[in-house]
Formats: sequence, structure tokens, C-alpha cells
Amino acid sequence: MKVLLFCFLALSASVQTAYIPLPIGAKIIETAKLTKEVGKSRALVLWMLNPTKGMRRGELGCSDVLYGDAWYGPTRLSLIDVGKRKVINTVEIRGLYEGSDEDQHSFPIPYHVSNENYYVPQTDKNGEGTPKILNLRDLTGEGVVGQFVLFEYEACGVSLTTVLGYSPRTDTVKQFPVKIIEPGEKTTIVSWIPHLFGEKPVQPGHWNITWDPGHGCDCIIHEEVSFNPIKQLFVEKRKITAYPNTALPKRVFQH
Repeated sequence: MKVLLFCFLALSASVQTAYIPLPIGAKIIETAKLTKEVGKSRALVLWMLNPTKGMRRGELGCSDVLYGDAWYGPTRLSLIDVGKRKVINTVEIRGLYEGSDEDQHSFPIPYHVSNENYYVPQTDKNGEGTPKILNLRDLTGEGVVGQFVLFEYEACGVSLTTVLGYSPRTDTVKQFPVKIIEPGEKTTIVSWIPHLFGEKPVQPGHWNITWDPGHGCDCIIHEEVSFNPIKQLFVEKRKITAYPNTALPKRVFQH
């Protein structure tokens, strides 16, 4: 029988609180109320199981700029029915590389980091500070400010991105997949995609970007992305063009 511990969850500065069941060893990283957005008694809870607190040492590397000082451990996102004091559903957050080890299932969540990728409301002289991980926006275009982006290190200057958060269609939390359509390649569905969701959409649920990865490919990448609310996934049309007098690798991204 799974042992549960009732964790104290402060949902707002107005002293509205609830007790929710989470496993023993759970550490709540952030919470965000959704009640006004969805018209139901709902809240997001980002939490980790027995995480370790890591601090950077020595000279900063590319991954340190992305992760900063971070909690590291099994990471979860839960949707809470605040009124009934119960968990509606929980998703496990695993990166393409981070947490891919079957014995580990861990992911880094920064608590002090550069504002280069994550949103940091107040920064110090180094452009660092405490990030707001649940920086909620309407990223699916369904009219609900209930989704956010996580980042994973891939290479210097290139981060993987993923969208997580509330699905008004299903009244659950999800890690929203991306269907990639690319000429000459087999259509794939992935959870993490390089760079894209770190860019501002042209409108909620839609991106149209051109970028140069600058690492691993002498090429220009053009991506047009829209969210399919019926299938609850993003659809990306991708075109990769090599620099003059160069050839593309057989497959630029394996994700």
C-alpha cells in the first residue's frame, strides 16, 4: 500500500490553503492557481521526490548557464482539485537525456539561474536570480493561461524545449507532444524539440521561426507550428536548408 503524506500547500497570499496527498519525501517547488482561468477549483503543483540541491562550482559551462543552481530528482507536475483536496492527475517529467536512465528518472529544476532561458523576475548584477518556473501563458491557443516551458541542455547555444500544463479539453495536465513533418523524413511524434518553444509565438498556439543552430549543422532551420486542439498536440512543418557548398547530415535532429 502506497504511503501518503498530507503536504501543506499555500496557494496564494490571501491565505487560501489546502492539504493535498503527495508521497513521503515530496518537495513542492512551485504552485499556480487556475481557478479564475478555468472556472473550476484547480491548481498546478510542480514537485520533486527527495531531490538533491546542487550548486555550481568553478568555471561556468554551457549547461550551467541553462540549469544554474538546481534541484535534481524525480520531477512531477500535478493538477489539484483544491475544493475536494485531491489530485486529479500527475505527469512524470523526463528529458530526452536527463532522466533517461531507468534507475534515475531525474530532471533538474533551477532555483537560481540566468534569465537567458527561464523567466527571472528580479536579477542580480550577473543577470541571475530566482526563476518563475510556472510562468504560465496560453501556449496552445485554447484561451487558457495554463501552460509553461521547460528546457533541457543539448549543446552550447542549443536547448531542448517542451510545453507542459493544463489541457482545458481534458481537464488534466499534460506534456504536449509535437508531430514533426519534414520533407524526405518519416513523420515522428516527440516530447522535446530544439529551441522552438523558447521563442515567442506569433499568436497563441502558433510559431513561425527561422534560426541557425550554430552547432552540429551548417544550416538554416525554418519551422511553422500550430496546435491541434482535437488531438492535443503541436504540428510542426520543418524545412532545413544547408549553407551554400555544404551538405546536410543524414538526419539533423534525432528527437
